[in-house]
Amino acid sequence: MNKILSKIPYLGLYKFSLFVLLGTLAVSFLIPQYIYHRVWILLLFFFLLTLASLYIIEKITRKNAENFLAIYFSAMIARLFLSIIFAAIFILTDRTHVFNFAINFLLLYLLFLGFEIYGIMTNLRHNFKKGSGNE
Repeated sequence: MNKILSKIPYLGLYKFSLFVLLGTLAVSFLIPQYIYHRVWILLLFFFLLTLASLYIIEKITRKNAENFLAIYFSAMIARLFLSIIFAAIFILTDRTHVFNFAINFLLLYLLFLGFEIYGIMTNLRHNFKKGSGNE
């Protein structure tokens, strides 16, 4: 079973997204006034954005590993601009729920960004430990 799970790409993202989904469901039942009514679109957007970001970083890094930081920060900037465009569209089309949208959007943005940073740091720490054995 572990061999099958280890072959699934970005399994950590799926687990994290499921955790965030369950948390969102719990909050929507406990205090629904703080959840944006289209939060599921936000969850899907951030899941797909993080998935695409990780995929692009991985593909480009395989070809050009020495420029990892430039690639990673470029992906973060692209992610930020896509998020701003997405948020602007939602804010302009649904002005009655702007406060709930803004809070939910910011919280999900930070959660998924934190997941991505944690994943990159874990991967870098693992690679650093491999390379430091020659000292």
